[in-house]
Amino acid sequence: MRKIILGMLSVLAVVAGLYLGKESLVPKQDRNAEKTVHFYNWGDYIDPDLLKQFEEETGYHVVYDTFDSNEAMMTKIEQGGTDYDLVVPSDYMLNNMIKHHLLLPLDHEKLPNFKYMDNRLLNLDFDLGNKYSVPYFWGTLGILYDTRRVSPEEITSWKDLWNPKWKNSLLVIDGAREMLGVSLQSLGYSVNEVDDTKLEEASQQLKALMPNIQALITDEIKMYMIQGQAPLAVTFSGEAAMAMEKAPYLAYFLPKEGSNIWFDNLAIPKRHII
Repeated sequence: MRKIILGMLSVLAVVAGLYLGKESLVPKQDRNAEKTVHFYNWGDYIDPDLLKQFEEETGYHVVYDTFDSNEAMMTKIEQGGTDYDLVVPSDYMLNNMIKHHLLLPLDHEKLPNFKYMDNRLLNLDFDLGNKYSVPYFWGTLGILYDTRRVSPEEITSWKDLWNPKWKNSLLVIDGAREMLGVSLQSLGYSVNEVDDTKLEEASQQLKALMPNIQALITDEIKMYMIQGQAPLAVTFSGEAAMAMEKAPYLAYFLPKEGSNIWFDNLAIPKRHII
């Protein structure tokens, strides 16, 4: 799905680990089955040619499924009955999955390319020591706008999105954590606020935004913005970059209050037997 590519080393690190330690990642009852890797990822989030290259070099077939929100992904994993070898949770959802015992710890000895990872992306608070995850992509959340319909002076702050002028004009991502953060920052609070009173205030603030929201979507935002179906969107930096590449009249910025930096990570669901 979307977002700024930091680099493909993170993918290759885990892919190499799957190859080197392939027997340990296949459930015992399936050891004699077709060699298959089941990858559950965001849409538009890996080059199909890279998957083909992996298949050619390892002899493994990749079954690639996609999701459009962290919550949908976690629900499916939590319900069980899936065959996924790799999933891609964002920072906060990775932490939730660790707390719910849904992930296997990684064997770093089977990840020879891990040493090439940027140290700035490692040992973050949602997975200290990268016990359960390898960084995949990172980026920001901001506002994508159509310069033919919106001037930069009209939108400088998150709170500007609540202007009645933008009634039925806003596309927003289908992400509870992200939109709660937008609401908190529009009120002058931290994106990581935990005070119940302030969280309730932010919840009510989001309800007040509803008249301005045209659609609550994720992957379709870039397509709709390219088509000119809305003048404004709250979206991820990578989605914005792909949209701007095809539509030079689109622009992306971070509101003056700032934005959260997100990290998406590769992890292994706990159904596997090591």
